[in-house]
Amino acid sequence: MELTIGAKTIIDKLKDHGYEGYAVGGFVRNSLLGIPVLDVDVTTSATPEEVQEVFKDYKVYLTGLKHGTVTVNIGGECVEVTTYRVDGGYQDNRHPDSVKFVKNLSEDLLRRDFTVNAMAYDGESLVDLYGGRADLKNKIIRAVGNPTLRFQEDALRILRAMRFASVLDFEIEPSTAKAMIENKSLLKSVSVERVFEELSKMLLGDGVERVLTLYKEIIFEVIPELKPCDGFFQNSIYHAYDVYIHTVKSVALSKKDRVVRWALLFHDIEKPSCYTVGKDGAGHFYGHQKKSTDRAVKILKRFKADNFLISNCSALIMLHDCKTEISRGEIKRLLKSFGYGLIKRLVDVKLGDALSHASPYAEIRVELINDFSKKVDEIENNGECYKLKHLKINGNDVKSFGFKGEEISEVLNKILLDVTFDKIPNEREVLLDRLNYERSIRK
Repeated sequence: MELTIGAKTIIDKLKDHGYEGYAVGGFVRNSLLGIPVLDVDVTTSATPEEVQEVFKDYKVYLTGLKHGTVTVNIGGECVEVTTYRVDGGYQDNRHPDSVKFVKNLSEDLLRRDFTVNAMAYDGESLVDLYGGRADLKNKIIRAVGNPTLRFQEDALRILRAMRFASVLDFEIEPSTAKAMIENKSLLKSVSVERVFEELSKMLLGDGVERVLTLYKEIIFEVIPELKPCDGFFQNSIYHAYDVYIHTVKSVALSKKDRVVRWALLFHDIEKPSCYTVGKDGAGHFYGHQKKSTDRAVKILKRFKADNFLISNCSALIMLHDCKTEISRGEIKRLLKSFGYGLIKRLVDVKLGDALSHASPYAEIRVELINDFSKKVDEIENNGECYKLKHLKINGNDVKSFGFKGEEISEVLNKILLDVTFDKIPNEREVLLDRLNYERSIRK
């Protein structure tokens, strides 16, 4: 493991002054996994006041003095330095009521969440008191000590376990998993922002399918609107799974994009409420796109998600069942309405959705979607006209033909529509002739 210059300097100076200093947490875990690490946290036997004295010639910020944390700036690198501590009671199942500084590293490591996060490194040797290195090797997430106590101390650890299992593609040790499920109701004490943050990271992991499947009870605790999808079979030749498993597989088979995966998590959420049986005896879900969109917006707003995610997810869910076997003109109209970036995300959403359909319909849909995507790229790369700014005329040209006010926008959009559908070429002289014609028919 190679410490950053700042972390190494801090640990060396602490040692020089008779204190212990260790890098902990994500740095140790990720370094052992071969994952690059830029951010290092340090724990020490020195009190916050003693840390300030050791680094009196540096910039020191009192970022978390209540919990024993100060931040030391070493040549522009900011490193959090926290005194060894044990936590008091957790009345809110989230934050310790008090902390007590200690001089023993083992006590500090015991309070941490998972064994893979409870190792320490001082630049020379690794301290691994709870089997973290073995759990890393065996790809296991295991609570330190009693898992029930760990989750009752801080309920967010339930979602953190799921997030680590997804991102690292690890299994969760059975007793830890059991305690997570038994204590899932404690998640009500966690802020919606922190829940959203953990879910967002979890959705991007390689192990997301396994996590969303094995721990669906926990998912339903924080997103109860998904529960009706569980076990709701679709009664359709196009589907091999119930709505929830189809949703999970759609997410797992899609591109690792935050917007795409959140959209897929909710794209069919209102299918159970829209279910009808047709004359053919098959299940249908008329109107589920609009209802799922509305539901997704409500959930994301409850999570206080950013406006970019909300607006893009709503558009993608509304469009996720749109046809792809359409003309270039119709593709350009989609591009005009939603932009290239969102339509490419729509391709990713549709591919994730299609891949979780029953065979051979999945393969057929994927082929159609890939053809659609190819045309979208061709239109964009060839500079084909689908926006007003692409036209070889502008508002001033329209004004010069005597049009005023709202007429200018009306005429430009009418001409853009004809260019988009290849009724006329996007050539300046042709468009000026068209303006002349528009003027003549309005006299």
